[in-house]
Amino acid sequence: MLSESDVLNAVQRRVQEQAATSELALPDTVEITWLSLLEGETVRCIETRKEGRREHFGSIDLSSRPVYDVLSDYHVAPPKSPEERLTLKLVRRGTAADESCSCSNGKVSCPRCSGRGDLLCEETMICPACRGVDSCLRCDITETKNRKLPEGRGSVDERGLCRRCGERDVACTTCYGRRRVTCSQCGGRGLRSCPDCNRAGTQDHDKCKGAGRIVTWTEGIVSRTPEKDTVRKPEAGVPDRVRKAAHESGHWHTMRLNDDQPVPTEATSEFRRAVQPYLTPSKGEIARQATFQHLKLARVVASQHPHRVYYVIPTASSPRVVILPSQRRLWQIAAAVLGALVVLITLLQLLS
Repeated sequence: MLSESDVLNAVQRRVQEQAATSELALPDTVEITWLSLLEGETVRCIETRKEGRREHFGSIDLSSRPVYDVLSDYHVAPPKSPEERLTLKLVRRGTAADESCSCSNGKVSCPRCSGRGDLLCEETMICPACRGVDSCLRCDITETKNRKLPEGRGSVDERGLCRRCGERDVACTTCYGRRRVTCSQCGGRGLRSCPDCNRAGTQDHDKCKGAGRIVTWTEGIVSRTPEKDTVRKPEAGVPDRVRKAAHESGHWHTMRLNDDQPVPTEATSEFRRAVQPYLTPSKGEIARQATFQHLKLARVVASQHPHRVYYVIPTASSPRVVILPSQRRLWQIAAAVLGALVVLITLLQLLS
């Protein structure tokens, strides 16, 4: 763990490394801010139990399913890993019943056709082309030519011979003046297939869905599902370059805890406080595995070096120093770039 002295010495060495090109010296006064990085993952095994009435249409073998009396009291072996998934279906003792349906074979008479399979049907139907209104331009289905043929109506292409009055080029070419045509559903038989039972005369019984028997029981289900929470603190305030350097060479303190295992006493108080919020049991939790990594680094600002910020990262050997431009320096660079763009635009306007 870094001390303030370790931090100052690390920055001093880094300043001295650049002394060949610049007369830099560590100022007497610096501001040190400590940053605590915490990363890891918590995996929890969440168990839920629910009970409800089930029914199955037809035969089903329930003998292989475990039996219980009180669902909450039924013992299931602890998971080998919090990431283990489980769906266990149980049968409550004494609730299974296998009964024949009142229909006996799963079929009932079709109510629409009363079990006949056919429905009465009109042998003929109104002509779909003329709708019976304009079947003949001359006889009006009376078989007598008592109408005057309208001018411009009826041509060989549009009209045919009326089979009632015998006039040419006046009749609808679908019914030929008869207004009605053979029924397309029954083909003129006067009977058509029942659309509900397709001429079978029977339908599946709604109560048993056509199975003829119903099996009912009370089912209990034990489910186990893993839930993962990723930890990355702080979420902001640490530059990506610094976090990357910490992953590359930082000396992290690692901790792995299972279930209700307490935080080791040798862990720093800061580390213990950081991980404690992620160790609170969740509702339905029966197993937990938590892995954490902790790293404490320093952010150093020197008044004599206003354009730089030093980040000191502890490693397995000597601390690593990452230098980044200060916010003030970034604003200056941005202002310089903006000014250069303004000058360039102005010159282009003058030259155009």
